[in-house]
Amino acid sequence: MRLESFSFWLGSALAAISTELHGNFSLTCSGVKLVNNSFLAASCLSPAEAGGEGPLAPTKLDLAMCIGLNQVSGHLQWEIYGKFTNYCNNCSITTKLGEPDHFFSCSCVPLVGGRNALRSTLDLDEGVSNDQGTLKCKGGVGTSH
Repeated sequence: MRLESFSFWLGSALAAISTELHGNFSLTCSGVKLVNNSFLAASCLSPAEAGGEGPLAPTKLDLAMCIGLNQVSGHLQWEIYGKFTNYCNNCSITTKLGEPDHFFSCSCVPLVGGRNALRSTLDLDEGVSNDQGTLKCKGGVGTSH
């Protein structure tokens, strides 16, 4: 019985670590919206003082600190201090029916090739996480507002 309990605990702990590393902020945040074409705003669960779930905390993350543009393909990509806003506009956040993930789309023009704007989409749950009520992106970049 003890081995089974330990195995269950270990599996749960690994799953929690895996979830945090991969983002999945949509599972613990609500009211997700895009502000001024580059700020991700949401209300996210924060830890409770005495265990359990804490209150929702309003938080904002500047996606330009997390997302860049591949200058060859013209696609959005996870990149610390990526500054996608230098190349992209008309951004939006959408969801797919039945899925919790939020998708970020923009019209972008890469420097290479001088072509017309290309619409590119990135799954925000692959790179944004809720760190104790604060939105953060890959590499630990985050802001608390």
